[in-house]
Amino acid sequence: PGVDLLAVARQTPGMSGADLANLLNEGAIMAARKAKTEMDADDIFNALERIGLGLEKKDAVMSEQKRKLVAYHEAGHAILGALMNDYDMVAKISIIPRGPAGGVTIFMPSEERLNSGLYTKEFLENRMCVALGGRLAEEIINGKDNVTTGASNDFQQCTQVAKQMVMQLGMSPEIGQRMLGGQQGGGPFMGRDFMGQGAPPMSQALRQKVDDEVKRIVDEQYQRGMKLLRDNMYLLDELAKMLMEQEKVSGEELIKLINKAAVDGKLAVDNKQMAFAAYTGEAVQPAGDNSKVAARALAQIPQPTSVVSRAFCGTRGAASRSATSRRAI
Repeated sequence: PGVDLLAVARQTPGMSGADLANLLNEGAIMAARKAKTEMDADDIFNALERIGLGLEKKDAVMSEQKRKLVAYHEAGHAILGALMNDYDMVAKISIIPRGPAGGVTIFMPSEERLNSGLYTKEFLENRMCVALGGRLAEEIINGKDNVTTGASNDFQQCTQVAKQMVMQLGMSPEIGQRMLGGQQGGGPFMGRDFMGQGAPPMSQALRQKVDDEVKRIVDEQYQRGMKLLRDNMYLLDELAKMLMEQEKVSGEELIKLINKAAVDGKLAVDNKQMAFAAYTGEAVQPAGDNSKVAARALAQIPQPTSVVSRAFCGTRGAASRSATSRRAI
């Protein structure tokens, strides 16, 4: 009862009939564990997270220091994601260990982006900035000398996106509109590098240019994210406090927090067209203040479409993207 099947369908793109049957079976098991006679929406969505991210470790013992670290790490991801003009909406933040991850921030792409599979340069830059949010929050709270290995998988994602922009997507002014290192036709004896997956050989000078461009792109997003988080310390502290108190924060609760910060004049953004958490609706801009923009109305929140997450993980780089989302670049 009360299950929106359309919402379930939007969160399960690419699932086969067997996958959906497994999802409902997991939901039934969760409902049975709670002595319920019927499944509800929470059971199904919790089952979806369990399949994509792993079991929650509710009995895991975490010191207060680690809880605070994970809370600020995930808050850094969520706040930067919410303050991006072109990015997926924040659906949920949790500091309960799930699978190999100590915490997770879940993003849901818009239906338009999910259907088209197209990503703008701005979106890719935003994705890198959001990926760096966890490490940035750690640096702000504990200092550069006391950061942890929790951002290793975030760095992997960030570097991968930057390399794709430079080498495959023609989004670097220094390299230009060229494909470097991608798969191309032709054999290894026809001017193609067999070990380089069919790509023509790259000179050492060109490799150095690629490395320099990747570093420049990542460094720009690092500085941008650091400024946004430092300017919005109120949001960072309040969200981390909420996570430590209740362990889970929904996207709606985050938007309420942003609304409150906007009303109190404590919300800082880096441009006049800032959207919050990719929610649709009218942006309210206080008169006479172009640097502050109120959050979008809760009444106009669209249904989420899919799940993408960023997880706080160790040096082994645990998977942080939900199995139900395959289209992210």
